[in-house]
Amino acid sequence: MDPALDEREARERAFWRREGQAATPVGELRALLLKLGEAEWLLDRLDRYRSHFAGAKTILELGAGEGWGAAMVKRVFPEAEVIASDLSPDAVAHAARWAEIVGAAPDRTLACPSYEIPLEDGSVGLVFAFQAAHHFGEPERTLAEAYRVLRPGGACLYLHEPSCPPSLHRLAKARVNRKRPEVPEDVLVHSHLLELARAAGFDASVEFDADPAHRRPGETLYYAALKRLPFLHARLPCTADFVFRKSPR
Repeated sequence: MDPALDEREARERAFWRREGQAATPVGELRALLLKLGEAEWLLDRLDRYRSHFAGAKTILELGAGEGWGAAMVKRVFPEAEVIASDLSPDAVAHAARWAEIVGAAPDRTLACPSYEIPLEDGSVGLVFAFQAAHHFGEPERTLAEAYRVLRPGGACLYLHEPSCPPSLHRLAKARVNRKRPEVPEDVLVHSHLLELARAAGFDASVEFDADPAHRRPGETLYYAALKRLPFLHARLPCTADFVFRKSPR
């Protein structure tokens, strides 16, 4: 394995291990409030991409963490089998507790990296990641795995991801890692990611989202201004949804 990738994944596993060991009632409530704020974004995506979710009998979340997003998907689409996967076994071990909060929980959990999914070829109708793809250390291999496990006509969605053009990647990446240095993060270069997805066999597209709602205080004004200037969405750092479709044949 690449030593840099090995170190990155070790840091992510250690983060989730510390989170579980240091959990306190106050800390758990703060984490819950954070997730509830982010839930607005996920609910918006479930509505926006409803046709993809509703048409899938099996839905796989990559980078699910504790599985709260997968739990919400299960609540909204109860007839689907929903699988939550994450690199950290300590994270997915807590997935069942979301049943008390959300009213549903993932049907299954998998502890695996995004680029090594222990599922059969063509066994999944939809793969999605919510605010997680910028953590993936092997984007090319991850897309290849998503393509492999998807049935013909299925889709892979990277939702509410930080993105930027190539010229601003170094600055954008430095900024996000200053905010949360304990967990390695990246910013997706949208043009590069689209190239990788197309090379993997997908029909790929990106939709930028400059909605200022539910942003952190320091980001609200930035996104309010960006929303008024659509021609800048691809030229400046901007949240984005990526849609990768596998051919039906």
